[in-house]
Amino acid sequence: MKIASFRVYQYALDLKQPIWVHGVQMSRREGFVIRLTSEQETGGFGEVVPLKGWSEESLDEAREQIRAIRAKLVDRDIPPGVEKLEGKMRSWLPADEMNLRPSVQFGMEMAVLNLIANARNTRLFQPVAHAGYHDHVRVSALLDGTREEVQRQAREFKEEGFKDMKLKVRGPVDESAAKVKAVNDVLRGEVLLHLDANQAWELDEAVRFGREIECGAAAYIEEPLKHVYQTPEFYQETMIPVALDESLGKLSFDELKSMDGVDVLVLKPTVLGGIEKTWQFMQEAQALGLSALISSSFESGLGILTLANLAGCTVRDQAAGLDTLKWFRQDLLKEKVSIRHGKIDVRRRLPREEDIDFSLLQEIL
Repeated sequence: MKIASFRVYQYALDLKQPIWVHGVQMSRREGFVIRLTSEQETGGFGEVVPLKGWSEESLDEAREQIRAIRAKLVDRDIPPGVEKLEGKMRSWLPADEMNLRPSVQFGMEMAVLNLIANARNTRLFQPVAHAGYHDHVRVSALLDGTREEVQRQAREFKEEGFKDMKLKVRGPVDESAAKVKAVNDVLRGEVLLHLDANQAWELDEAVRFGREIECGAAAYIEEPLKHVYQTPEFYQETMIPVALDESLGKLSFDELKSMDGVDVLVLKPTVLGGIEKTWQFMQEAQALGLSALISSSFESGLGILTLANLAGCTVRDQAAGLDTLKWFRQDLLKEKVSIRHGKIDVRRRLPREEDIDFSLLQEIL
């Protein structure tokens, strides 16, 4: 299959209220949409959207990389087998030559894989879903705010049918522990609670928090420590399983294998380095007996659908971190991605041209 055309659009979507990501305030989400078309006029869309405060690349750098790779790929054939995610994607895209940034790698792979799936009229990731799909992907409802706010949110999400929730606990230890207890007063063991500290604490603070809430209060805590290598000590003192997210970029799988207490890997393809790399992480995690869950970097609905499809291929039915579209005032998809009873239905067909709200896009290439 040949790439007959490669068009690029820019967008800026307003958020309902400012959010903070690693100390950086964000009031709108800015990114790019790649639109590939084959000679048979089949289309495939990809989203490139670096996350301020987290991504290593800027929006301007991503734009320049897209411009450069566009010049290299127009009128080129897509090699057979790239959809199997066995390494051919990264060897074909000039990653080493161009040092593609993670968000660009993700957006390019997304566009190519969507193009292939649309051309074959198959489900996304069908070539790799050997264990079958989860047609309805569980989603963790995101809780954030004051103790009263998260308690109210928990009550509402429980009524909506969510069976998993994630609570941000990056503040002072006593305040964070009080939030956990307030939320659990609502959940009453009927909903799994995950915690996310975003590397907030020194070891003594994290241990004090763990003892305060006790080990049965949450299924796991994500990135409790400023220094990830202290994870075994935290686990030995609290017996609370740990999930890693930000730290994955600096740890080898040998280090993960030997790190006592690590139970879950939180995978963000936009910041991790693309879909193929994420899939390889998923396979390595399975081999180590770890759970792997897919998480959003505040992509639009276009990217969320791809992430939900990828989450549907996980061996364990882990709740994905995809409850981020509620922050957006607008979306690139005319029919917004809905979460019903705490799940996303991934059986809907892949986005095509008629599904995109082009009034929110400005063509730049």
